Formats: sequence, C-alpha cells, structure tokens
Amino acid sequence: MSGPKEAKELRRRLAWWARENDRVAVLGPDRGLDHGRLCWDALEPTGLLHPHCGHCRDHGGPRTDRELHERLEVRVPAARAADWMAATLWQDLVFRSDAGPDPRAVADAGALVALLGPDADWRANGHAAHPAPGGAHRGWRSVTECTFDAALVGIGGGYAVVVVAVGED
Repeated sequence: MSGPKEAKELRRRLAWWARENDRVAVLGPDRGLDHGRLCWDALEPTGLLHPHCGHCRDHGGPRTDRELHERLEVRVPAARAADWMAATLWQDLVFRSDAGPDPRAVADAGALVALLGPDADWRANGHAAHPAPGGAHRGWRSVTECTFDAALVGIGGGYAVVVVAVGED
C-alpha cells in the first residue's frame, strides 16, 4: 500500500477503530509538524486534553503541544511499529486480555506501517498498550486527561498517523 487510494481506505478503517473502540485515529498528510503537535491537533477537538470539570489544575495530561511532544519519549523502531500499532488499535487498556490481537488490527497496522514506509519516525508515550521489554511493568506518560492512554504517532512517506487509545476504570 502506498498511495492516495490506499490512504483513503486506511482513513476509513481508522474511522471504524475510532468509532467502535474508543480511539482517536487520524491519518493525513505530513504537514511538517513534530509528533507532539500532530498528536495535540488530533486530540484537541475531542476534549481529552482538558479537565472535564473545567476548573481543576492538577490533572495528568499535558498543557501544551511541546509538553505532549516530550511525553512521546519512546522511539519505536520501524521494524516493530506494526506490532505497536496493532496493540494500540486493539488492546483494551483497562481490562487486559491474554488473547492475541484482533486480526483486523494486525492487517490495518501492517498497511499503515507500509504506507509510511521503512524510514518512518515512530513515537509512543510508553507501554500502556504494547508490552514493555523483558516483561517489565507497563508504564506511560499521560497524553490525555484519561486514567489510561496509549499514543502512537508516525511520520513518513508523506503521511502522518496518530492513534490514541484511552480508558477509564
């Protein structure tokens, strides 16, 4: 997959993931923005960046796109990006499952990674969706006001993709 037709189909698939699985999922052109700004722009319209009560100040989410960029501190190797994307699309962050990933997530993740290409730059906010190396405790730096979130942002091949999974317990 590597063209406008494929990108259009992937946008349709990402809209399904967003609608059916409590995700923010955006695929668009590479506008020359950094990972944090791309993620901020995807999250801003959702209200997930702001305290729900409107007046609290000590919540866990970032307050600026620069702070959000700093929270995307895990560099994901392109060779592992499909696994990370499948987990971010599919994994329930609150009620974890030992079942394997949804085959649709695996297929869509592979297509997204192929679209962005082998030189894409992938960043994540930690290990909320994808297991940490060596089975270490899962941890992450919040990119939303939700209790749990997992963000994966990729830039490459003229495209940018942002997928953020959220969960509340």
